[in-house]
Amino acid sequence: MNTKRLNDSQAEEQGEHRLEKAERETVYIYNEADGEWFVESSIQRDIHKLEQKHWIEVKTEYYKDGTVMAKQFKAPRNCLSPRDYNPDRPKRDRKPLSEAQKAKMQAGRRNKNSETDDET
Repeated sequence: MNTKRLNDSQAEEQGEHRLEKAERETVYIYNEADGEWFVESSIQRDIHKLEQKHWIEVKTEYYKDGTVMAKQFKAPRNCLSPRDYNPDRPKRDRKPLSEAQKAKMQAGRRNKNSETDDET
């Protein structure tokens, strides 16, 4: 592949083929010296979540058609912390909503929708 350009700088590598589901991953690395998390992800759901949480985008890699293949982010240490994991913990049983609760929620949605319609 000829990556030489007129200004003698190398072209950025682009993905030759689309990543299969088994090839996509998200990797979190903590650098203790800098006190920062570095994340590289090729899973779109994780990329969108990191963007929503305002992690600092460091690099973006693209497919040949211009769509995003992967992104790298960084953030301070306090942006990520381990959580407890207990596979034997029973799932929470959610009680079904009563008719009164459903009616109250529907009324709230109607009020909110009517307020936004009035503003436009």
